[in-house]
Amino acid sequence: MESAKFNEWFNRKTITKLIQRDIDKEIKKKKKNSSNLYKDLAATYRNEFFYKNTLFNKYVLGTYSLNTTVALSEIEIDNSKADFALINKRSSFVVEIKTDLDTLDKLIYQIEDYYKVFSLVYVLTSENYYYQVYRLVKDTKVGIMVLTKRNTISVRKHAKADYSKLEHDILFRILRKQEYEDLIKKQFKEVPEVKPIFKYSVYLNMFRHLDIKKAQNLVFNMVLRRINRNNVEYLKEVPMELRWLVYQSHLNQEKFKRLLKNLQGGT
Repeated sequence: MESAKFNEWFNRKTITKLIQRDIDKEIKKKKKNSSNLYKDLAATYRNEFFYKNTLFNKYVLGTYSLNTTVALSEIEIDNSKADFALINKRSSFVVEIKTDLDTLDKLIYQIEDYYKVFSLVYVLTSENYYYQVYRLVKDTKVGIMVLTKRNTISVRKHAKADYSKLEHDILFRILRKQEYEDLIKKQFKEVPEVKPIFKYSVYLNMFRHLDIKKAQNLVFNMVLRRINRNNVEYLKEVPMELRWLVYQSHLNQEKFKRLLKNLQGGT
């Protein structure tokens, strides 16, 4: 299958191999051909990774900044998994990706789930699917982006904010343990001492008392603390076609330096 040659290179295992102290000849050969392989991917097999990498390069590295933005992928939001989400002080939104390889069967249900955490929801699709998606969401606040044939992202329908469907419980689940503990302790003067096994439910119940818009803002501010300063310093030196994979790998400074050395080294 033609897709195999793309999937073998554009995956997280590739980054793991590229941060080894000594990379093998096969990886060196593929690394040399990485840019050409990405061009082939763009021309013949625009899969979900291609969409995510395009979103990341356009919005996180282009419109916004690595210093102020967190991009997330495959976030569990109630019964769905969001493909891509961007959290920033200026604008936060979630994107459901529908490539030509997907169906639209679950789209409406996915959108309903995403509104429980995000006020702005977009669908990113191809020219081929645009009118089908438009028919489904034309009378809603959902926005539509199109990955054009020139591989640029065009916003065809701007999303409008909807706070009416936000849910405290689903928002709370986005947070890691240390994050929700810090949030509750900062927002409430008195936090009861409870056994660890009861802490989540007690803290969630306190969280439910917050105004829903404030609750969303507090959750997003906690997520923004995840910004990786190593990414800020090094990521733009990574070839464009690998940036999303590298970003998702959460490398420390030592591994980042080794990655760049291996990427820039000869074959």
